[in-house]
Amino acid sequence: MRRKIFRMFVLTALSVLIVSNAGAQGGFFFGIQGGWSSQKPGLDEVEFNSDRTFLYGARVGVKFMMLAVELNYFQAAHNLKVKELLTFDWHDREIDYNYLGLNLRVYIPLVLVHPYFTAGYGNYSADIKDIGKDKNRGINVGIGVELHLGDKFSLMAEGKYHRVEVDIEDSDLKLDNYTLSGGFNIYF
Repeated sequence: MRRKIFRMFVLTALSVLIVSNAGAQGGFFFGIQGGWSSQKPGLDEVEFNSDRTFLYGARVGVKFMMLAVELNYFQAAHNLKVKELLTFDWHDREIDYNYLGLNLRVYIPLVLVHPYFTAGYGNYSADIKDIGKDKNRGINVGIGVELHLGDKFSLMAEGKYHRVEVDIEDSDLKLDNYTLSGGFNIYF
């Protein structure tokens, strides 16, 4: 009998915790993000070391039930480190890396914590100091979690993989990039 009561208690508690809260947190939002960007550039016949740096950015969007669409911007300044110094003049150059695009989020709504999947498409730009610059469209995918603290404020963390290729000095530079960021959103 005690086992049966214990099982019913556990099932009831789990049901309360997993009850969908899809419509409770929604509307327009504005947010700020900061975090780390890890980039591994790729160029034919040239090998680069990975570089990590700080990123910062902002987002604005709308959330409705289990979906959100956001306009997202972030910027990071990496340093190019060539593994083998030949006559290649890109070593120790700063590369300004920017993203401006749309992201779609699909939430798994729980009571306070909302994990989500995200995918985006937008414009990436790269500017290698004193060498050249280019912009191109690319994609990103990732996962994240949003913790609502009241009706108007939430904390969030997300990890993304970005894939884009730009043309610098007639060379196809692949800019595979991983970002890990945190921030907050204010809902209106």
